[in-house]
Amino acid sequence: MPSVLSIAFDKPPADAVAYFKSKGYAVTDEWHDMLTHAHSKAFTVARASSMDVLSAIRSQLDQALSDGLTAKQFKEQLTPTLQKLGWWGKTKNDQGDEIQLGSPRRLDTIYRVNMQTAYMAGRYRRLLARSKTHPYWQYVAIDDGVTRPEHARLRGRVFRWDDPIWSVIYPPNGWGCRCRVRALTEAQVRERGLTVEDGSGYIQEFDAELISKESGEVKTVPHARVKLPGGDVMTPDLGWAYSPGQSSFGTDVAIANKIGRVDDPLLRAEVVQALNNSQARHEAFESWAQDSIARVERFQKAKVDNDTAQLKANGPRPRHKTVVSFLPDEVNEQLRAKGVDAARTVVVSERALAHAHSEKHQAAQRSLSLSEYANLARYINDPNTQVLWEPAKGELLYVVRQGQSAIKVVVRFNDKATGLDAVINMFKVDIDAIEAGIKGGLYDVWR
Repeated sequence: MPSVLSIAFDKPPADAVAYFKSKGYAVTDEWHDMLTHAHSKAFTVARASSMDVLSAIRSQLDQALSDGLTAKQFKEQLTPTLQKLGWWGKTKNDQGDEIQLGSPRRLDTIYRVNMQTAYMAGRYRRLLARSKTHPYWQYVAIDDGVTRPEHARLRGRVFRWDDPIWSVIYPPNGWGCRCRVRALTEAQVRERGLTVEDGSGYIQEFDAELISKESGEVKTVPHARVKLPGGDVMTPDLGWAYSPGQSSFGTDVAIANKIGRVDDPLLRAEVVQALNNSQARHEAFESWAQDSIARVERFQKAKVDNDTAQLKANGPRPRHKTVVSFLPDEVNEQLRAKGVDAARTVVVSERALAHAHSEKHQAAQRSLSLSEYANLARYINDPNTQVLWEPAKGELLYVVRQGQSAIKVVVRFNDKATGLDAVINMFKVDIDAIEAGIKGGLYDVWR
């Protein structure tokens, strides 16, 4: 019998796969040791004390997402591996208390929670890409006897996509939560007689206490709830008061939207500059680029070796993407003059990197080096980088001059694949070709 998730999604959800694969690893003793936003950046299983165990579970979940495995198939394929690694049954902790490692029930929980969270994060990306045309999000709670009363209190409520309340209530909001979100246009909101609420004042942050099953210690962890008009309260399960999709990608898009609403141009420019020059952001991008290029090269080697397993394991992930830069004001204003309503966040996908680093580009010596890919964010935000506009294609070009050659970065706006501003290519060119294009009127010089 197909799983509920298989029925709901009849094809591999690429964006959900991208969310799950983008996670790192973390080892914790208990689930609450790694709460909320950290879960969107790292994959963890409580009491999985070795990387071998974490790797085995993550790999099987990755396959479950990609191939649409049911919970039964997931457990059948993973159980022998965990038993071989010794992560099965019960054992005792340092305090002599009995604890549960792997079991059919635990694997069922791991499957349902990770699959559901990945699907909801994937849906968040899709909703985000439509936020210009469908800026209002409505909370949908299934109307049956199983839905928790607190979750049902949010049924039908509408907030803008960038309302801070979604950072607390975007589903799932607990173990087994089946809630979801639908996107609406302004006309749909009006036709249905819906009220768009401002949820910023509903959020209440507080510290929650829990008792560790491992040590008996009372721990304090950050948590949040929403208090609705009339006094009703909705509190997500502990550890679920966050949005997995927003934590992994959407925060930057929300920041860009807020930047656009700042009236003071000097303040706006300072904020963008501070974000683009952030060392932490640059380091995060470098790590992402290095990991993606390493994967691309493994895929290319697998093609040469005709290694089917490695081809499947390392195929480019089109929805595995990250933000490279926020568009500065001067560029955004020039785009607006050209009739381009930019999202102001420039993203790059692993598919774009795979195209740039293709065997064809490498053979023609047009591909970048690993360090050049890793420094893409720095290049784009370097004041010495030339900015050109190609009217015939409606594309923005960043030109990083390197003596007689240059790195050419091509940005397309309202990209069909992402709904955002996207880097679609990057490669080496002769500087003479750039100069000839400028003199011949092929390019407009913006900086």
